[in-house]
Amino acid sequence: MTVLLAFAGFLLCSLFSPTAESAESNSYPLSGINAQHLGTLKKYCADCHNPSKASGRFQIDDLQLTIHTSAEADRWQKVLNALNSGEMPPEDEVQLPAQTKTDLVDDLGQAMVALRRKLSDRHGEIAMSRLNRREYRNTLRELLGVEINVSQLPADDGLSNFDTNGASLFLSSNQLESYLELGQEAVEEAIDHYLARNVAVRHRHEAETLTSKYRAHFAKWDAARAWRAALAKEGLKPAHQEIYAALKKKHPRHQDRYLPFYLHYQQIANAPPVPTDPAFRFFDNPVRVQQFIDASAPSHYYLLRYLKLPAIDSGAFITVPTIHPNQLPTGYIAFDLPPSWPPGRYKVRFRAARADDAPDDRRFLEFGLRVRNVDLLSVHEVTGTMNAPQIIETSIDITRKHTLGEHRDERQIYLREKGMHHQFHYPRKVFAEAKKRNGYGPEYVFWIDWLEVERVTTEDQPIPDGLQAVIQLLGDSATQQTRPEAGLYVHPAGGVVGRKVRIFHPDSGDNDFLHLREVQVLSGGENIARAGTAVQSSTHGNENERGAHRAIDGDLKTFNHTSNRATPGEWWELDLGRDVKIDEILIYNRNDSPAIEARLQDYQVEILDADNNPRTWKADPTDEELAAGFRAFSTAAFRAETPDNQLLERLVAYYHDKRKIDGLEHRRAITQTLAIILSSPMFLYKSESSLHDRQTISQRELAQRLAYFLWSAPADSQLLTLADQGQLSDPAVLRQQTDRLLDDPRSSEMLHGLVHQWLDMKRLDFFNVNVVKHRTYDNSVKMAVRKEVYETTAYLLAENRSVTDLLQADYVVINNLLAHYYGIPDVQGDHFRRVELPKKSPRGGLLGMAAIHLMGGNGDESSPVERGAWVLRKLLNQPPPPAPANVPNLSRLSHQILTTRQRLAAHQEAPQCASCHRKIDPIGLGLENFDAVGLWRTSNRYERPATNENREPQTKTWVIDPSGRFHNGAAFADFFELRQHIASHQDDFSNSFASAVLEYGMGRALGFSDQPFVAHL
Repeated sequence: MTVLLAFAGFLLCSLFSPTAESAESNSYPLSGINAQHLGTLKKYCADCHNPSKASGRFQIDDLQLTIHTSAEADRWQKVLNALNSGEMPPEDEVQLPAQTKTDLVDDLGQAMVALRRKLSDRHGEIAMSRLNRREYRNTLRELLGVEINVSQLPADDGLSNFDTNGASLFLSSNQLESYLELGQEAVEEAIDHYLARNVAVRHRHEAETLTSKYRAHFAKWDAARAWRAALAKEGLKPAHQEIYAALKKKHPRHQDRYLPFYLHYQQIANAPPVPTDPAFRFFDNPVRVQQFIDASAPSHYYLLRYLKLPAIDSGAFITVPTIHPNQLPTGYIAFDLPPSWPPGRYKVRFRAARADDAPDDRRFLEFGLRVRNVDLLSVHEVTGTMNAPQIIETSIDITRKHTLGEHRDERQIYLREKGMHHQFHYPRKVFAEAKKRNGYGPEYVFWIDWLEVERVTTEDQPIPDGLQAVIQLLGDSATQQTRPEAGLYVHPAGGVVGRKVRIFHPDSGDNDFLHLREVQVLSGGENIARAGTAVQSSTHGNENERGAHRAIDGDLKTFNHTSNRATPGEWWELDLGRDVKIDEILIYNRNDSPAIEARLQDYQVEILDADNNPRTWKADPTDEELAAGFRAFSTAAFRAETPDNQLLERLVAYYHDKRKIDGLEHRRAITQTLAIILSSPMFLYKSESSLHDRQTISQRELAQRLAYFLWSAPADSQLLTLADQGQLSDPAVLRQQTDRLLDDPRSSEMLHGLVHQWLDMKRLDFFNVNVVKHRTYDNSVKMAVRKEVYETTAYLLAENRSVTDLLQADYVVINNLLAHYYGIPDVQGDHFRRVELPKKSPRGGLLGMAAIHLMGGNGDESSPVERGAWVLRKLLNQPPPPAPANVPNLSRLSHQILTTRQRLAAHQEAPQCASCHRKIDPIGLGLENFDAVGLWRTSNRYERPATNENREPQTKTWVIDPSGRFHNGAAFADFFELRQHIASHQDDFSNSFASAVLEYGMGRALGFSDQPFVAHL
């Protein structure tokens, strides 16, 4: 496979752009359609569609067998549409024999598919192409060293098969606004990463805090039950006979002590007070007490078993969720990363064990962000025992958004058991089944000792050219007075020595009060001052000390001051007690209110010395310094193309407008100016300017074309150096560089982009799987089966294996989770690796992968039609024509209890359907041994839902018969013979794959001029 892709890269990056073909090549014979077909149409249609009559303004006699224009092709499409719809011939005219019509529709449909490809041929012309979402994200990463979420940009689907097709990559005004926002976000993210490059923070969360929550829960339970018993005791007294009688009448089956006396709490004399412990959160409300009892009762005695488990004072067990997590989070260990922690990569470690009596199907833990919203990041098998727990390590990337405003909930990390959270009702079902099996409920399987997070420092990593330019522009970025950033951060780049930090509003007004929850001042990553405050009120000139708080290095005092001057001001000051080098100031608003956070953007921050003199740092850069910085950044952003002086002058002027007119501080003015560069055509488009004058692309353009093909990212310094030296056009050098790029981890971007789109894997996200029916499937499995496709392709590339291994192989590339899912024994480890298969295994190759079969269904049932059509398109290179508009709906058969094969027989009833389904259905039926989630089966079952007439659902079970015959081809007895026959079509499959590689890499649809390339590959 390496040879194939290397040769593709060599051809793709040929120095000469193909020239347009002659006019003669614009004549396209309608392949497969001949005079006999035309004679059939004339025989049955010419009576109405002739020169003298021309019903519908359409004539048959002037249809051409050689197509020159789209208009001529459209006339043939109208013929096909009329035949498919059954409109022609009319019912009162002589009809075509069924077999004749089926063959005509089949041949004409195939001819139209081929004709569309020919008419879309651009004769080798490559359009100037905008960066697609993947390329945009990766280009920002290479420029600034950070990755951002680009999902707010529109999808790059278009009309082509791949997101690299330049004809589909246009730019709208709405997109431009998004590019401005994302550009600024990327620069801000890069600055924060740079400023925190040497910040090392670490936190260990001890899991036994969950044990204390269990004990608090039981204390609350005991208090609630005691209160209810005391209330019942009072309610049963003769003085409340009327209340008792009413309740007994309404609840005759309740024992007296369980009657809902809480509903009449106010009418019961001497009723006991609601438990007042603040931790109980009953808020003097008897209804809350009963709600707590009702919610806790079903699982109370199961939860009590927890206290008898071992090692719960040095760790904690997690289990199936049995109660709302607000009451007791039994199903996970979670904690929030401190909001003061800077963005970056964090190592995550946890120490865990699996109980000795754990069921075999419960062995994996999920790790991710936002436990309630299920941002699943990784899955890990726990093999440690209670006597020898294991330490598992993974990682997580934290961005600025994880610490800001509405995104702060995203900084919660969690561990939980695999598969117990992806459907609300599923844990209840698991609990009920376990209780029926053992009498109490699910076993407590996973014990967690601790969960540890540690930031990875990056001071030793090289700084990208774009970020170097940003640093050059920022200088000492904090000026004398600076506004908080969007995230309420202030970064005096390089550190500023001072004693006091003052936060103030230059013109706040009488009742504009400062609402802060916390201010932190960091030096070397250490918080040297921490203070909290309540909502302040106007003191009309008075200073109010809000209390001294213990800091690491002595006391600090917090003041709030509002005066009655003409322009009243307000300030909030921290005295650090001595001069300190201040690296970062973090400000948190009260209640995390986004509205107050936006208001705080009007405040300013200054650092003072002991005598309250502002510390003055470097003044704004000169125009020459700005121009030099913008030139350096633009050159890096424009892929080594130097900007002209006119652009630099406009950028300098824009910066000054931001400073003087909008009142932005230096850093924000710089980031907004750089966002202009990142939303300019020179950044967003991959243009080959040299093609305006000649048909030879330049060496630098060759370097960029190669890099964006194999990395979805710009060329690196080695490629550009070779280009500048004129060596990249040397075939030997070009081949060597192609191999180097393929060996680089960044080539995974090409594999993901190519494979995802070539195999149409977006269908994996088109539907939700019925997990009640398919119990072993969950989000972890979905992540693994998707990754299997990519990892297998990556293995072929790394090991230089033939791409035809995707048709049939005696091995799979899986991890322990997939091995467990497929029933393959003795596979250990979370990483993907090659695993040999026994003979007669249905796995191996694309047709053995669960992801492929998942896409060939609806999440509930398999679809032989989807699967058969997919095989024709992707494996046999025989794409069927689009389905006609009047396809009979098989749902009309839902009231009948039929096998899948019997249902599909309906496709053969209409000739317009039979022409395609006689090719599609046999292949799809041959794959029926795989269920809707890709697991092997030998029987199938259909259930007809209950109706008003038939109250009981009716079912039919049958042994799957996968036998069949290819249309006009070989017969097969089972899936294995079907797969063997498909694998014999290596040339067809290789042609399909080679065409996909070239179309993806060239950024346009393939045409006649590309057929020699495809043939060579």
